[in-house]
Amino acid sequence: MLYMFTHASLGQYAVLKAMGATTKMLMSIVCAQAGFCALVGTGLGLGMCAIAGHLAASQGYPFRMMWFTPLAGTVAVLVVSLAAALISFRPVLRLQPATVFSTN
Repeated sequence: MLYMFTHASLGQYAVLKAMGATTKMLMSIVCAQAGFCALVGTGLGLGMCAIAGHLAASQGYPFRMMWFTPLAGTVAVLVVSLAAALISFRPVLRLQPATVFSTN
């Protein structure tokens, strides 16, 4: 999903690069997007797990969230977000400011 966000925004990244933004600045934008997605994804995932567990426990099903569940979930989301950010770096690194002026 992060790659799709980055690919859809390549025109805006090209405009920023044509206006003088450095590659480091563009990479920090991608990292900020990845961090935000990781934060939202972790919160939604753990929140839904807690709500589903509470509902299951109220119906008499055995459910207990272990102490490492939020930790393992957070680490997994961070690893996936880091991989998505690294994959998204490639099109931004290859971006040429002249693509702003192309007619495609």
